[in-house]
Amino acid sequence: MAKRVLLAVNPRARSGSAARDRAEAALRERGHGVIVVSVDDSIDLSQAIVAHRDLVDAVVVGGGDGTLLRALRGLVETKLPLAILPLGTFNELARTLGIPQDPADVAAMLDDGVPVAIDVGRVNGVYYLNEASIGLSTRVTRLQTSAVKHALGMLAIPVTTLRALRWVRPLHLEIGLEDGTKRDVRAVQLTVANSYRFGGVVENPEGSLGDGELWLFAVDVRDGWSALRVVVSVMLRRFQHSRDVATLRGKRFAVRSLRGGRHRVFADGEYVTRLPAEFSIVRGGLTVLVPAPRVAAIR
Repeated sequence: MAKRVLLAVNPRARSGSAARDRAEAALRERGHGVIVVSVDDSIDLSQAIVAHRDLVDAVVVGGGDGTLLRALRGLVETKLPLAILPLGTFNELARTLGIPQDPADVAAMLDDGVPVAIDVGRVNGVYYLNEASIGLSTRVTRLQTSAVKHALGMLAIPVTTLRALRWVRPLHLEIGLEDGTKRDVRAVQLTVANSYRFGGVVENPEGSLGDGELWLFAVDVRDGWSALRVVVSVMLRRFQHSRDVATLRGKRFAVRSLRGGRHRVFADGEYVTRLPAEFSIVRGGLTVLVPAPRVAAIR
């Protein structure tokens, strides 16, 4: 059945312009109508999606996790199904969902893909998909320039993490829980994850994209041994049980600095706000088209 499709591709992403042209051609070959939206710094991508809500049946977004973040508010508001065209370096959500990289295969999902409702995180009113972080990862993100990511690919994660460790300072934070209780933590890194895969290398087998809960991880690295234990726990897929990681789960968290610092908060690799921050979950807030063979593997 022919659909009306909004195609938004970041031309600065890897092979962005060529991928956009291939995706448009593949969609038209399948009989779909296509509206192409330019993606650049002057365009509010979410606003563009909302403006086209009555003109299209689905949205195809091409780029990395940062491009998806820019589209997320519009997708949550309109409830339009999303097909992802992975063009970034890490493509965290696309890897988690098993999304193909070939534009023709992505176009095929408009006909054959299975719509799956996944949860969406929110921090100070900004939606995100994978994780929001404070501390070490914010410095890592700043070190992961476009040049570094293009030169090193996935190796940019460990390389920039090692560089960032030289400047890391512990955070002293208060975590407010749903029941009104509060917990003080010391951490070099605090992550509030929506997905069970995040940070490029971390996987939490107990998490889910559809359980209606967030997972909060406060990592307290005090010396080389504790850093090694955290690395080993990640490799063994037991990060959430590491003795150096305080783990909490719930639908809502309030985080503030005990020393008054307005630390930067990054979501899916993009700077979005500062502490104090309110984190919450939007149950089934986004519908994503996923290859049928992958549906059973998605938690």
